[in-house]
Amino acid sequence: MDQKLLLEEALAFFQLNESSSELDLKNQYQRLAKRYHPDAGEYDSAVMFLELQRHYEFLKEWWNTQQSFVWLEKKSSKAKDPIFEMYKLAKEKETIAILQYFEKNKNTPLVLEDDKNKGIESLRKALEPVREIYREITFKYPNSIWAKDSEESLQRISVWWK
Repeated sequence: MDQKLLLEEALAFFQLNESSSELDLKNQYQRLAKRYHPDAGEYDSAVMFLELQRHYEFLKEWWNTQQSFVWLEKKSSKAKDPIFEMYKLAKEKETIAILQYFEKNKNTPLVLEDDKNKGIESLRKALEPVREIYREITFKYPNSIWAKDSEESLQRISVWWK
């Protein structure tokens, strides 16, 4: 059966509409369960109670799906923070550069002097654009929530230039 028809049938059974809440559904379910239960309700047969169960399960699933769609729409409709995107890019580049440095220099003692460590210069070159991004965020956008993190990141990576 078509999902739309099932939805209309279930909503009609519960006397609800698409804008009703999940709480409305639960309240109607409790009211109708008392009415249709074969042991305590108006009917001796379990047919109406089974219909109630079937429609209730369908509507619960439908509401969960609707809530997931609403949540996803809200999440995707939020404008992305361009400063965060810059910060995230810098973090990714920083991580990659440092990991590559350590991968290339696995069994070599860590020395920060140029003449004793040939790989330090390539690490510095890889980190230079990262430094620029952190500086830009720190100085151009001092009120951004990412400014403090950028400043701390600048201090942390400055060790590679000492």
